[in-house]
Amino acid sequence: MSEFLLIVRTEGEVWTMLSPDKLREHIEHGTAYIGKYIKQGNIKSAQPLDRGSRIVSKTDGLLKDAPFNETKEVIAGYFLIEAETLEQAVAIAKENPIFDDIKSKIEVHPIKPIPT
Repeated sequence: MSEFLLIVRTEGEVWTMLSPDKLREHIEHGTAYIGKYIKQGNIKSAQPLDRGSRIVSKTDGLLKDAPFNETKEVIAGYFLIEAETLEQAVAIAKENPIFDDIKSKIEVHPIKPIPT
């Protein structure tokens, strides 16, 4: 099994864009999705991200600490998963119920193992 980082990007926040009934339904579907893949041993970690992120960068020898770029698109959360192949990781990402409720993208990044 290989590890993959799934980065969830949305336009806006699911928590404020959905009606209370639709949000409750979204949480139920998300809980079932996560539960399925935890039970199968694929999900190692998953968390939503809150606003207030910062970017640390270094330019011309100076370290800068600034608010995250303001765009319509936000990084809403992540999943750290294990899958046999990149194709399996993509299939897991495609099943995420976020796609049913809000305009979103999921980046699927293979994690390069570090030899020990």
